[in-house]
Amino acid sequence: MDEAWKAQSESLIEVQKKGGKLEAEIKIILGWVHGRVIYDDKHGYDLQVDNVYPNLETPEIMASVTYTEPDTKGHSNENKLQLKVGELALFKRSYPDCKIILILGGSKDSWLPYVLEAFDFFFDEVICIWDEQGLNRLLEIKDNPQNSIRLKHEGYWNKVRQEWDNINYLKPTFEPPCGLLRYKVADKISAQDPPVDHPDLINTRIAALCLHRSKRKGGREWEHFRARRWNAIEQSRSFFNPLEAVVELTLKDGEFKFKGGIALDVPVPSFHHDLGMENTLLSEDFILFSKKYNKKVYIQCKASGGGRKQTGKNIQNRTKEQVTRGLLYRSNIKNGEFVYGEKKYIWISVLDGNWGVKKKSPLKYIHMLQTAGYDHFIGSETLVDDDLNPLQGNKNPLARLLTALNCELESE
Repeated sequence: MDEAWKAQSESLIEVQKKGGKLEAEIKIILGWVHGRVIYDDKHGYDLQVDNVYPNLETPEIMASVTYTEPDTKGHSNENKLQLKVGELALFKRSYPDCKIILILGGSKDSWLPYVLEAFDFFFDEVICIWDEQGLNRLLEIKDNPQNSIRLKHEGYWNKVRQEWDNINYLKPTFEPPCGLLRYKVADKISAQDPPVDHPDLINTRIAALCLHRSKRKGGREWEHFRARRWNAIEQSRSFFNPLEAVVELTLKDGEFKFKGGIALDVPVPSFHHDLGMENTLLSEDFILFSKKYNKKVYIQCKASGGGRKQTGKNIQNRTKEQVTRGLLYRSNIKNGEFVYGEKKYIWISVLDGNWGVKKKSPLKYIHMLQTAGYDHFIGSETLVDDDLNPLQGNKNPLARLLTALNCELESE
């Protein structure tokens, strides 16, 4: 190891200890270009990439960097897995010959073993720079980028690419869902006068279900409601979930047989289980069964983020996570080979917030959800009447869709 590289390695180790500057340090070491790379030629969609060789137009190698050194070991591991694999998959579609590597920082103990193993399946190479072996490997790639990395699992990515290329993407005439259900429900209960002291007396069924569940499960939301701490309720992400509540009420009103509910996610089989994990964060908000297609029906409730102003904060990360979720649901190991299996479910996305937040390309995130595997999209406010109570029967688009899918009923 020459003196210059030794100094860089020591600097890299120090950066890891301090955190936050790892990506910038890797950028300096590799000396490659960075910027936005198109991942969808047809629509012109792109994503930011920090390390690309030799250029942004025809990338041959991409190096993604992520880091973890939390106070609690394992914290945010699964989120990082979903973000990085989602990004990888989008680029693998457009650049089948591009070698995409992942550079991991932190310490080995900070990463869950199954997350490291999953990274190793999806990426062409994973470089762990918490030891000398990883640092030396980084130097090899820096000195000989074209010949030092090999493509992995080409058959897997070819199958993914073939399916994605045949997706019937929604046309510009489709209007992305845009709603403020969470905040409208919060405003409605805060305006109720005189105050009430029982969930059944709350002025909308959606909030009544949320707060009844909170009271029964010992959640803080019921305490906040009684003390009229409206901001605390609005910021809650446990039992005050109007989007999940309106779906649960729609399913109950329609007498559909289902699993799930507010803060009652249903675990879903995935590639994680092939890696030996019994419990992971992969779950759906609701699961039904379509007799028409002999398949399960998954319902996932998602908000775009960004609060009342609907800025769409983190919307890109949320959609990339869904791309990974779709892969994890369908990936497995057969006879030692990494394979992409058939889709055995129908996937419905119920969306709150502004999903057309990107003005120049309003369908970018809806198209990304289609890439993930979602079949149907329903806006939050299309499910309620003017008093913010669930629409009944055929007037409710979710109930109408589930009826068309001939989903099982409780009476059956």
